Amino acid sequence: MHGRREFIRRAAVGAAILGMPVARAERVFGEEAAPLPTDRLFATDPERYWSELRRQWLLAPERINLNCGSVGCTPLPVLRAMIDHLLSCETFREPGYPWAGYEENALLRQLRAALAAFLHCKRDEIALVRNATEANNVVCNGLDLKAGDEALLTDQEHSGGRCCWEQRAARHGIKLNYVKLPRPPATVNEIIDLFQRALRPRTRIIAFSHITSPTGLLLPAREICTLARQRGIMTHIDGAHAIGQIPLDLPALGCDFYASSPHKWLMAPKGTGLLYIREHMLERLWVNTASNEWHNYAAKAYRFCNVGTSNLSIMAGLKAALDFHRAVGPERIYARIHALAKRVRDHVAERPELRLLNASAEPFYAGLVSFESSKGDLKRVAAECAASKIRFSGGAQRMRISTHIFTQPAELQTFFTAIDRGLRT
Repeated sequence: MHGRREFIRRAAVGAAILGMPVARAERVFGEEAAPLPTDRLFATDPERYWSELRRQWLLAPERINLNCGSVGCTPLPVLRAMIDHLLSCETFREPGYPWAGYEENALLRQLRAALAAFLHCKRDEIALVRNATEANNVVCNGLDLKAGDEALLTDQEHSGGRCCWEQRAARHGIKLNYVKLPRPPATVNEIIDLFQRALRPRTRIIAFSHITSPTGLLLPAREICTLARQRGIMTHIDGAHAIGQIPLDLPALGCDFYASSPHKWLMAPKGTGLLYIREHMLERLWVNTASNEWHNYAAKAYRFCNVGTSNLSIMAGLKAALDFHRAVGPERIYARIHALAKRVRDHVAERPELRLLNASAEPFYAGLVSFESSKGDLKRVAAECAASKIRFSGGAQRMRISTHIFTQPAELQTFFTAIDRGLRT
């Protein structure tokens, strides 16, 4: 009887949160979740494996989502974990403070430890935030920079990584310089040379995207960080698109700070983010939100999590997303994401009416491919995509396509048909 009551409560909460009919919520949030397809199935029939895995999402069958690069699609095990934790919290059985944002509890310690293991760093170097934008602001506003100091950015930074620096320039007189990235690049050395030539005697920090938002360009982060470290310059990477899309080893990158949004490619609940702070930089950074523990340096990176009452249930969802990712397999996920993106890349490259903006060679893309018209615009292509209910990023001037493990080959074929119809009309 208790299990039946929990099932009804979960279904009711799921219906309220997701705006779906109660009857459908009862089917979706039933006590027995659909199991993941087996490794044996993957070995014998990989396309059927990915087709079976698609059952883990609530994605509408009449629509095609090729824009998880903006907001990810959260699978059912993650939604269930979040909703179950939300219901559990309201029983108030947890001892002490059951709220994120104050004392660290067991769930948050486990989550930070799991993220650290996934990123190959220390738990005390990981802070939990709401998204990469917040993490970028923590770094930008937490550093002691003075008038005349310079920060080097690129011309492809997302507003969530650029605007905090613009505000500091306006408030405190620091100077911003920009690397104009090629669209597309020819070689890795071309990019490194552009960064090297942009450095100035007063450059204090390089702030750049690991994977740029406008085009999905995968930058040579390790080489850029090496260049900066040789000159005593700090590095901050906006990795909003990276976690869950590409393998990450943060210490190996050599950066001082790294921000990311797991709600994109790791498919965690919206409102989850992380900030990596290299251990020797922890005491150089001021907190943005000062609460009781703002000067407790013994807390290490958790000092930046002490922001007041927050939603602990979405952090339970983040832990479940990490578990889901590991259950499918990071290497398997990357290979699938990239293989599907290569189909997009090849289809675009074969059409002289289109021009790739990032995927000129293997090192420059993972699961994102962007392109523009080689003459004119993409209005007709965009109209064909709208008619086929295909979600993408961009519009008449530029299109950015995201492929993920829930993306089906038939959906890509529909997209390719939309491209070709748009080019013919």
